[in-house]
Amino acid sequence: MIGLIAIVLSMFAGTYFKQAALDAQINSLSRVIQVASQEMLKQVRSRTFDLGMKLGHSNDFISLLKAPTAVDKKQLVQLLDDPFVNGFVGFSEIDLEKIRVYNLQLELIGESNTGPDMLADELTGFLADIINNRKASDRLKAVDALWMSAHGPLFSTLVPLGGLRPVGYLEIIVNPVFNLPDIGKITKTPVRIYTISGDLINTNEQAVTDGHLPVEFTLHASDGTPAFKITGYENIDELSREMDKTQTVTITGFLLLSFGTLLFALWLFHRFLFTPLSRMIADMEQITNGKLELTVNNKGLREFHILADAFNSMTDQVRMRTNDLQRLLDLDENALMCFDHDNDAVYFNAGATSLFGYASDEIIDLDSADLFVDDINQLISDAGAADDSQHHGMHFRLGCKHKDGHVFHCDASINRVDVLGQSGIAIALNTALDNELITSTRSYQRLDAVEESLSSLLTFAKESPGSVPGLINLGMAHGGDNEIDEQKSKLREQVVKVMNMSLSCWEHELNKTKLDLAEESGLWPVYIDKSTPTTRTLDKYLNIDSCPKNPRSQRAIDTAEFVLRNMSQ
Repeated sequence: MIGLIAIVLSMFAGTYFKQAALDAQINSLSRVIQVASQEMLKQVRSRTFDLGMKLGHSNDFISLLKAPTAVDKKQLVQLLDDPFVNGFVGFSEIDLEKIRVYNLQLELIGESNTGPDMLADELTGFLADIINNRKASDRLKAVDALWMSAHGPLFSTLVPLGGLRPVGYLEIIVNPVFNLPDIGKITKTPVRIYTISGDLINTNEQAVTDGHLPVEFTLHASDGTPAFKITGYENIDELSREMDKTQTVTITGFLLLSFGTLLFALWLFHRFLFTPLSRMIADMEQITNGKLELTVNNKGLREFHILADAFNSMTDQVRMRTNDLQRLLDLDENALMCFDHDNDAVYFNAGATSLFGYASDEIIDLDSADLFVDDINQLISDAGAADDSQHHGMHFRLGCKHKDGHVFHCDASINRVDVLGQSGIAIALNTALDNELITSTRSYQRLDAVEESLSSLLTFAKESPGSVPGLINLGMAHGGDNEIDEQKSKLREQVVKVMNMSLSCWEHELNKTKLDLAEESGLWPVYIDKSTPTTRTLDKYLNIDSCPKNPRSQRAIDTAEFVLRNMSQ
């Protein structure tokens, strides 16, 4: 938000300063046009003065004016028309309109035939006032003015005639429009000349583009009357580029500053919030998965320290309760086991592992069909159909399969239990010797009591998933979530695919058997079934239908790596 505000402010500031720069550029160009206009009039004044002095010092002209008799107007008009006919020095630099002669009383004596005929027969009032009001010492000086006539603005230069003893005045009248484009040459910018009413009357040859800023200036006559509107065009492309560049640099600077500030803030959050929180969550997840010996890292903010201490205190209580429950079940002489809704083994106590001859890490690969001759689900179904009162506490004589393949019989108490929201079974086996019949009420009561302890442990594991390490598959046994079920299904497919490819390479590239793979890798148990070694667990992982619902994917990966190592040797 702060970065966004900074960018908006920089854009506003950039726009403001750009407008200020344009205003300054307009004022500057206006002053330049004013100076150029004065310079243009100065040039016109110089050229008209030169023409007036040349004509005024002509002997024929002076003699004619000093004649004792009346002035020969025909000869005078010829002399005045001569510059129009024969030209004069600098004629291409001014637009000569009219030449007039006045006596000392400013009365018109004669004028050239060339030029407008509708001019007043008297000197313009502004010039007349200057002549009449000037000091005697200034009578030999030329006078000029830009004035408004019926034909539009004209420029006149009045030159005294007769030397030190003036006998009259010579007026050189020119059209200033001819010289106005010189303003553009002086300013080196395009200009357009308009009448006061807004009509375009002249322009210079410089092109005007969209990148030019128009600047208007009004040129006044000598008496203050507006004479021309002059529009100059300032090329602001370079200025616009520089302003845009400055604005871009400013915005980029703000962005970089904001981004740097954000990165620094993120670093602070990562250092003092996210990292301690991630460590705490990771520790909690490991504890939740059954590693109760761990403690949550309490480093970080004071609040994290308080939370970690509270969680560690709770973990200690959970560890004590779990140890008590497990110790109770492991100390019991009976074999206790639990199966999930897929009939996969999720819990064996010490008595069960001893009774069946399996190691604790082999339990995850077992199901009820690997351990019992009888179909447990069918027995439970038949017992429930016969007597619903026995549905929650059933007693059977089960045929059990030892790891080495021999079969033995035990009295069993079977009960349905809740395994993370789904129906599972808990089985308590009496460790009596093979073919020994135990039918006393006391024995069954004792089995039921043990079963209640197991049910209590399962309930606790449900409330605190992963808190009981002996419940091997419990944390993965739930299937109510479609997304999780889909992920587990894909995992099983990949595990089966990896195992089949590994076995195929083992058999075809190394010319060894499936039994060799199990024995040499040490990853898969080998069973003795009627004196014949078998690989029941490995076989399950070769078919999608028999693969455990929660397969040991790491074992499949280790198997593939073992085969690859042997192939590379």
